[in-house]
Amino acid sequence: MSSNSLENPFYHPDQRTGIPSKLTEVFLDPATNTALTEALGEDEPSKPEPQLDLPPVLDISMSGKEQREVEDETIWSRQKYIDWAESFGKDESWVDEIFTFQKNGTTVVERDLNLEKTGIVCLPIGLMKVKGNLRISQNPSLKLNGYPKKVGGNFVCYATNLFSFHGMPEKVGGGIYLQNNKISSLAGLPDKMMHNLYLSHNQLENLDGISKEISGDLSFTENNQLTSLEALRGIKIGGDLWLKDIPATTIPAGIEIGGDIYIREYQTDLIADAKRKGYRVEIV
Repeated sequence: MSSNSLENPFYHPDQRTGIPSKLTEVFLDPATNTALTEALGEDEPSKPEPQLDLPPVLDISMSGKEQREVEDETIWSRQKYIDWAESFGKDESWVDEIFTFQKNGTTVVERDLNLEKTGIVCLPIGLMKVKGNLRISQNPSLKLNGYPKKVGGNFVCYATNLFSFHGMPEKVGGGIYLQNNKISSLAGLPDKMMHNLYLSHNQLENLDGISKEISGDLSFTENNQLTSLEALRGIKIGGDLWLKDIPATTIPAGIEIGGDIYIREYQTDLIADAKRKGYRVEIV
Protein backbone atom coordinates (compact mmCIF):
# COMPACT_ATOMS: atom_id res chain seq x y z
CA MET A 1 0.00 0.00 0.00
CA SER A 2 1.43 3.27 -0.97
CA SER A 3 1.60 6.25 1.34
CA ASN A 4 -0.86 8.04 -0.92
CA SER A 5 -3.50 5.35 -0.30
CA LEU A 6 -3.86 6.54 3.32
CA GLU A 7 -4.79 10.04 2.22
CA ASN A 8 -8.40 11.17 2.11
CA PRO A 9 -9.48 10.66 -1.50
CA PHE A 10 -11.95 13.55 -1.16
CA TYR A 11 -9.26 15.97 0.07
CA HIS A 12 -7.74 18.20 -2.60
CA PRO A 13 -5.02 20.51 -1.25
CA ASP A 14 -5.13 22.71 -4.27
CA GLN A 15 -8.67 23.82 -3.44
CA ARG A 16 -7.69 25.36 -0.07
CA THR A 17 -6.35 28.55 -1.43
CA GLY A 18 -8.43 31.07 0.51
CA ILE A 19 -9.05 32.13 4.12
CA PRO A 20 -12.10 30.61 5.94
CA SER A 21 -14.22 33.63 5.13
CA LYS A 22 -13.87 32.75 1.47
CA LEU A 23 -15.66 29.45 2.17
CA THR A 24 -18.46 31.00 4.21
CA GLU A 25 -19.21 33.43 1.41
CA VAL A 26 -20.48 30.53 -0.62
CA PHE A 27 -22.97 29.17 1.95
CA LEU A 28 -24.05 32.13 4.15
CA ASP A 29 -25.98 35.29 3.41
CA PRO A 30 -23.91 38.54 3.53
CA ALA A 31 -25.11 39.71 6.98
CA THR A 32 -24.39 36.36 8.65
CA ASN A 33 -21.07 36.11 6.89
CA THR A 34 -20.03 39.56 8.16
CA ALA A 35 -20.99 38.71 11.75
CA LEU A 36 -19.08 35.45 11.61
CA THR A 37 -16.02 37.18 10.16
CA GLU A 38 -15.99 39.72 13.00
CA ALA A 39 -16.44 36.93 15.60
CA LEU A 40 -13.49 35.05 14.19
CA GLY A 41 -11.37 38.21 14.21
CA GLU A 42 -10.74 38.20 10.49
CA ASP A 43 -10.65 41.24 8.29
CA GLU A 44 -13.24 41.69 5.64
CA PRO A 45 -12.29 40.20 2.36
CA SER A 46 -10.09 42.58 0.50
CA LYS A 47 -11.60 44.31 -2.47
CA PRO A 48 -9.80 44.38 -5.77
CA GLU A 49 -8.11 47.67 -6.52
CA PRO A 50 -9.88 49.75 -9.13
CA GLN A 51 -8.27 49.43 -12.53
CA LEU A 52 -6.98 52.62 -14.09
CA ASP A 53 -8.20 53.47 -17.54
CA LEU A 54 -4.80 52.98 -19.15
CA PRO A 55 -4.11 53.20 -22.86
CA PRO A 56 -3.28 49.93 -24.55
CA VAL A 57 0.38 48.90 -24.43
CA LEU A 58 2.12 49.94 -27.62
CA ASP A 59 4.51 47.76 -29.55
CA ILE A 60 7.70 49.86 -29.53
CA SER A 61 9.74 47.48 -31.62
CA MET A 62 10.60 48.94 -35.02
CA SER A 63 10.56 47.32 -38.38
CA GLY A 64 13.63 47.55 -40.56
CA LYS A 65 12.02 50.33 -42.57
CA GLU A 66 11.16 52.33 -39.45
CA GLN A 67 14.68 51.87 -38.12
CA ARG A 68 16.13 53.31 -41.32
CA GLU A 69 13.73 56.25 -41.12
CA VAL A 70 14.91 57.04 -37.59
CA GLU A 71 18.53 56.79 -38.66
CA ASP A 72 17.83 59.13 -41.55
CA GLU A 73 15.77 61.63 -39.56
CA THR A 74 18.50 64.28 -39.70
CA ILE A 75 18.77 64.20 -43.49
CA TRP A 76 17.66 67.54 -44.86
CA SER A 77 14.36 67.78 -46.67
CA ARG A 78 14.08 69.58 -49.98
CA GLN A 79 12.43 72.49 -48.17
CA LYS A 80 15.41 72.78 -45.82
CA TYR A 81 17.71 72.94 -48.84
CA ILE A 82 15.59 75.79 -50.16
CA ASP A 83 15.65 77.65 -46.82
CA TRP A 84 19.41 77.19 -46.64
CA ALA A 85 19.88 78.45 -50.22
CA GLU A 86 17.71 81.49 -49.56
CA SER A 87 19.99 82.44 -46.66
CA PHE A 88 22.70 83.32 -49.21
CA GLY A 89 20.58 84.69 -52.01
CA LYS A 90 19.70 81.55 -53.99
CA ASP A 91 16.26 80.11 -54.59
CA GLU A 92 14.28 76.95 -55.26
CA SER A 93 15.26 76.80 -58.92
CA TRP A 94 18.95 76.90 -57.96
CA VAL A 95 18.44 73.98 -55.55
CA ASP A 96 16.76 71.91 -58.25
CA GLU A 97 19.47 72.79 -60.74
CA ILE A 98 22.40 71.92 -58.45
CA PHE A 99 21.19 69.00 -56.32
CA THR A 100 19.88 65.67 -57.56
CA PHE A 101 17.58 64.16 -54.93
CA GLN A 102 17.80 60.37 -54.53
CA LYS A 103 14.94 58.07 -53.52
CA ASN A 104 16.33 57.76 -49.99
CA GLY A 105 16.37 61.54 -49.51
CA THR A 106 20.11 62.05 -49.98
CA THR A 107 21.54 64.26 -52.72
CA VAL A 108 24.34 64.27 -55.28
CA VAL A 109 25.90 67.20 -57.15
CA GLU A 110 26.85 66.15 -60.66
CA ARG A 111 29.31 69.04 -61.23
CA ASP A 112 31.25 71.68 -59.28
CA LEU A 113 29.70 73.25 -56.20
CA ASN A 114 30.91 76.77 -55.42
CA LEU A 115 29.85 78.19 -52.06
CA GLU A 116 32.71 80.63 -51.46
CA LYS A 117 31.89 83.79 -49.50
CA THR A 118 28.27 82.77 -48.98
CA GLY A 119 28.32 82.96 -45.18
CA ILE A 120 27.19 79.37 -44.74
CA VAL A 121 27.72 77.72 -41.35
CA CYS A 122 27.33 74.10 -42.52
CA LEU A 123 26.84 71.93 -45.58
CA PRO A 124 23.60 70.01 -46.19
CA ILE A 125 23.21 66.86 -44.11
CA GLY A 126 22.59 64.13 -46.65
CA LEU A 127 24.77 65.56 -49.42
CA MET A 128 26.66 62.39 -50.32
CA LYS A 129 28.86 63.37 -53.24
CA VAL A 130 30.08 66.34 -55.25
CA LYS A 131 31.41 64.88 -58.47
CA GLY A 132 33.36 68.01 -59.43
CA ASN A 133 35.24 70.53 -57.29
CA LEU A 134 33.90 71.72 -53.95
CA ARG A 135 34.78 75.33 -53.08
CA ILE A 136 33.75 76.56 -49.66
CA SER A 137 36.49 79.08 -48.87
CA GLN A 138 36.13 82.33 -46.91
CA ASN A 139 33.19 81.27 -44.79
CA PRO A 140 34.57 82.14 -41.34
CA SER A 141 31.70 80.53 -39.37
CA LEU A 142 31.62 77.29 -41.34
CA LYS A 143 31.92 74.04 -39.35
CA LEU A 144 32.60 70.89 -41.35
CA ASN A 145 30.09 68.15 -40.54
CA GLY A 146 31.21 65.15 -42.58
CA TYR A 147 29.22 66.09 -45.68
CA PRO A 148 29.69 65.54 -48.51
CA LYS A 149 31.14 62.08 -48.00
CA LYS A 150 33.00 62.19 -51.31
CA VAL A 151 34.44 64.90 -53.56
CA GLY A 152 35.48 63.82 -57.03
CA GLY A 153 37.62 66.88 -57.75
CA ASN A 154 39.41 69.40 -55.52
CA PHE A 155 38.39 70.29 -51.99
CA VAL A 156 39.10 74.02 -51.59
CA CYS A 157 38.54 75.52 -48.16
CA TYR A 158 40.99 78.31 -47.36
CA ALA A 159 40.49 81.18 -44.90
CA THR A 160 37.69 79.41 -43.06
CA ASN A 161 38.97 79.14 -39.47
CA LEU A 162 39.46 75.37 -39.60
CA PHE A 163 41.36 73.92 -36.64
CA SER A 164 41.63 70.29 -37.76
CA PHE A 165 40.60 67.75 -40.38
CA HIS A 166 37.53 66.79 -38.35
CA GLY A 167 34.44 66.71 -40.57
CA MET A 168 36.40 66.49 -43.84
CA PRO A 169 35.01 64.40 -46.71
CA GLU A 170 36.02 60.74 -46.43
CA LYS A 171 37.40 60.68 -49.98
CA VAL A 172 38.80 63.46 -52.18
CA GLY A 173 39.80 62.62 -55.74
CA GLY A 174 41.69 65.85 -56.40
CA GLY A 175 43.78 68.20 -54.28
CA ILE A 176 43.12 69.49 -50.78
CA TYR A 177 43.66 73.23 -50.37
CA LEU A 178 43.45 74.45 -46.77
CA GLN A 179 45.64 77.54 -46.77
CA ASN A 180 45.15 80.34 -44.23
CA ASN A 181 43.39 78.33 -41.57
CA LYS A 182 44.30 77.47 -37.97
CA ILE A 183 45.19 73.81 -38.37
CA SER A 184 47.66 72.58 -35.75
CA SER A 185 47.43 68.81 -36.28
CA LEU A 186 47.48 66.52 -39.32
CA ALA A 187 45.54 63.75 -37.56
CA GLY A 188 42.87 62.41 -39.89
CA LEU A 189 44.73 62.73 -43.18
CA PRO A 190 44.47 59.68 -45.46
CA ASP A 191 47.60 57.56 -45.99
CA LYS A 192 47.56 58.40 -49.68
CA MET A 193 46.76 61.72 -51.33
CA MET A 194 45.79 61.63 -54.99
CA HIS A 195 46.89 65.17 -55.79
CA ASN A 196 48.19 68.35 -54.09
CA LEU A 197 48.08 69.04 -50.37
CA TYR A 198 48.36 72.75 -49.55
CA LEU A 199 48.62 73.63 -45.88
CA SER A 200 50.41 76.98 -46.04
CA HIS A 201 49.69 79.69 -43.47
CA ASN A 202 48.46 77.39 -40.69
CA GLN A 203 49.67 76.67 -37.15
CA LEU A 204 51.52 73.39 -37.50
CA GLU A 205 54.31 72.64 -35.02
CA ASN A 206 55.20 69.22 -36.46
CA LEU A 207 54.03 66.97 -39.29
CA ASP A 208 52.93 63.90 -37.34
CA GLY A 209 50.11 62.18 -39.24
CA ILE A 210 51.28 63.29 -42.69
CA SER A 211 50.17 61.10 -45.60
CA LYS A 212 52.76 58.50 -46.62
CA GLU A 213 52.25 59.22 -50.31
CA ILE A 214 51.25 62.48 -52.00
CA SER A 215 50.96 62.38 -55.77
CA GLY A 216 51.17 66.14 -56.28
CA ASP A 217 52.78 69.10 -54.50
CA LEU A 218 53.07 69.44 -50.73
CA SER A 219 53.16 72.92 -49.23
CA PHE A 220 53.88 74.03 -45.66
CA THR A 221 54.83 77.60 -46.51
CA GLU A 222 54.62 80.09 -43.64
CA ASN A 223 53.78 77.77 -40.77
CA ASN A 224 55.60 79.96 -38.30
CA GLN A 225 55.72 77.31 -35.56
CA LEU A 226 56.91 74.41 -37.70
CA THR A 227 60.25 73.51 -36.13
CA SER A 228 60.40 69.80 -37.00
CA LEU A 229 60.19 68.08 -40.41
CA GLU A 230 61.14 64.65 -39.05
CA ALA A 231 57.77 63.08 -39.94
CA LEU A 232 58.61 63.54 -43.64
CA ARG A 233 61.21 60.79 -43.45
CA GLY A 234 60.35 58.00 -45.90
CA ILE A 235 57.32 59.60 -47.52
CA LYS A 236 56.81 59.95 -51.28
CA ILE A 237 56.01 63.29 -52.91
CA GLY A 238 55.24 63.25 -56.61
CA GLY A 239 55.64 67.00 -57.11
CA ASP A 240 57.38 69.84 -55.28
CA LEU A 241 57.87 70.42 -51.56
CA TRP A 242 57.32 74.00 -50.38
CA LEU A 243 59.10 74.96 -47.15
CA LYS A 244 59.21 78.74 -47.44
CA ASP A 245 59.18 80.83 -44.29
CA ILE A 246 59.27 78.09 -41.65
CA PRO A 247 61.64 77.97 -38.64
CA ALA A 248 62.88 74.39 -39.22
CA THR A 249 66.60 74.26 -39.99
CA THR A 250 67.02 70.59 -40.94
CA ILE A 251 65.26 68.13 -43.18
CA PRO A 252 65.39 64.34 -42.83
CA ALA A 253 67.08 62.16 -45.42
CA GLY A 254 65.08 59.55 -47.29
CA ILE A 255 62.25 61.67 -48.67
CA GLU A 256 61.36 60.67 -52.23
CA ILE A 257 60.64 63.94 -54.04
CA GLY A 258 59.70 64.05 -57.71
CA GLY A 259 60.21 67.81 -57.96
CA ASP A 260 62.17 70.47 -56.08
CA ILE A 261 62.24 71.92 -52.59
CA TYR A 262 61.35 75.60 -52.52
CA ILE A 263 63.02 77.62 -49.75
CA ARG A 264 63.50 81.33 -49.09
CA GLU A 265 66.98 82.79 -49.55
CA TYR A 266 67.28 83.77 -45.88
CA GLN A 267 66.71 80.15 -44.69
CA THR A 268 70.42 79.43 -45.03
CA ASP A 269 70.64 76.54 -42.56
CA LEU A 270 67.75 74.67 -44.18
CA ILE A 271 69.15 75.29 -47.67
CA ALA A 272 72.56 73.93 -46.66
CA ASP A 273 71.10 70.86 -44.97
CA ALA A 274 68.82 70.05 -47.93
CA LYS A 275 71.67 70.34 -50.42
CA ARG A 276 73.96 68.26 -48.25
CA LYS A 277 71.39 65.45 -48.33
CA GLY A 278 71.13 65.56 -52.10
CA TYR A 279 67.81 67.31 -52.60
CA ARG A 280 67.19 69.70 -55.48
CA VAL A 281 66.66 73.13 -54.02
CA GLU A 282 65.05 76.15 -55.59
CA ILE A 283 65.76 79.41 -53.73
CA VAL A 284 62.99 81.97 -54.05
